[in-house]
Amino acid sequence: MPSRLTPPYAFLSHAWKKFAPNCARQNSKPFSLKLRPPPAPSAASEGSILTGVNWLSIVFLVPLLMYGQSITGKIVDPIPLPLSNVPIGLLPVGGDWVTRSTRTDANGAFRFFPIEPGDYVIVMRESGFQSQVRVVHVSSAETDVGTLKVKLFAGCESPIGNCNTVVTPAWPEAPVVDLCEALKTPDRYASKLIVMVGMLTTVRGWPALTASCDSMLASGGLTWTNAVLLPEGAVRQQSPTFPNVPGLKKKLADLAAVVTNTSGSAPAKVAAVYGFLDIPDGLQVVPCNDDSCTRPHIRMPPASFLRVDGFQELK
Repeated sequence: MPSRLTPPYAFLSHAWKKFAPNCARQNSKPFSLKLRPPPAPSAASEGSILTGVNWLSIVFLVPLLMYGQSITGKIVDPIPLPLSNVPIGLLPVGGDWVTRSTRTDANGAFRFFPIEPGDYVIVMRESGFQSQVRVVHVSSAETDVGTLKVKLFAGCESPIGNCNTVVTPAWPEAPVVDLCEALKTPDRYASKLIVMVGMLTTVRGWPALTASCDSMLASGGLTWTNAVLLPEGAVRQQSPTFPNVPGLKKKLADLAAVVTNTSGSAPAKVAAVYGFLDIPDGLQVVPCNDDSCTRPHIRMPPASFLRVDGFQELK
């Protein structure tokens, strides 16, 4: 029986999970800022300079809130109908994690405001749909990324279902590949059940697989690290459930040897993961140039396992 893992969206941090609902409530109301005069002096506050300083800081903050830059956009399904309450993350280029989040409104629209000028990556993930990434350069007052049409997962349980919940499935035969091969040919291995072998590591406390590859994924000319995030709890479960693949044990041992030989001298655990792989739309494969694979523009893993049905450390 596979483990019942209902992880949050694989790219979300604990801060995101706490912050996203608040963003949704705030973005559902029109923006307004009402200034109140400082309170009258009392026995407790009379003579305190903090009262005046705090009120003055609000006054000087008004121009920043009124004239700051923003990123706007809209998410629709293939029909196309707007998708509401979809979590959207904002990742600064050069960072390794999402720093801000919001959710789409009833019309599928989202907005980040205020933000500093610079380069950002928008990350969208919703159950039943292929996730999306888009690079955005912010220089003007408002940057509109337009309408993003998301794709349904091939072979997934439709938008009404939940790809993050493991039911009792039949175990179909699945491809068995190393991480580099999977990321090199996303059209072949994404959005389906797959057995992947890679080095076990962590990103911001989240388990992940990585490997040394000769190519990498890129979006908008910016490269991503070669890694795939795992759902929270997948490693602790140590589930031995894997598909019925002829010669699976030998295939895993051969791929583990390849991953170990290409990883260099750094000690690392090698693991095999069986699960549903999601590689976002908006990425393309590019060859490594010089040290680009070890010095990517974006250190956050571009892909993730939406669910894990089997996990095993390999010797």
